[in-house]
Amino acid sequence: MRRYFIDANIFLRTIVVEDDETLKQCLNFFQKIKISKIKAVTSKTVIAEVVWVLKSYYKLSRLQISEAIKKIINSRGLKIIDDGDVGLATELYQDNNIKYIDALIASIKPIFEKKWVVVSYDKDFDKLKIKRMEPGEV
Repeated sequence: MRRYFIDANIFLRTIVVEDDETLKQCLNFFQKIKISKIKAVTSKTVIAEVVWVLKSYYKLSRLQISEAIKKIINSRGLKIIDDGDVGLATELYQDNNIKYIDALIASIKPIFEKKWVVVSYDKDFDKLKIKRMEPGEV
């Protein structure tokens, strides 16, 4: 079964609703994970990015952020990993016009080897020739 890696913006779209259509797509995607129709992973780095965006951009309180993160880490069917090749990520960052966190995600071996698909609205992954899909495509 194909494994999907969830990027921060997918979690963010369900925490801070900006658009009904993307919310619907993300909720449908998470439902597929919950009922074990698909296998999904994310990383501690992604969780940290979610916290940073919720605090710095959306100005949520620590309590609101903590409640959102608890929902993520307690999600049925979601595995949280702590992988990534810092050396490879640094090379990807140096050679491409992308965020370092995206380079770190891309450096996770099964993602870099195109065995896993990154689920994200971030088109920077396309620059790296990483397999990427949006929630509505899964």
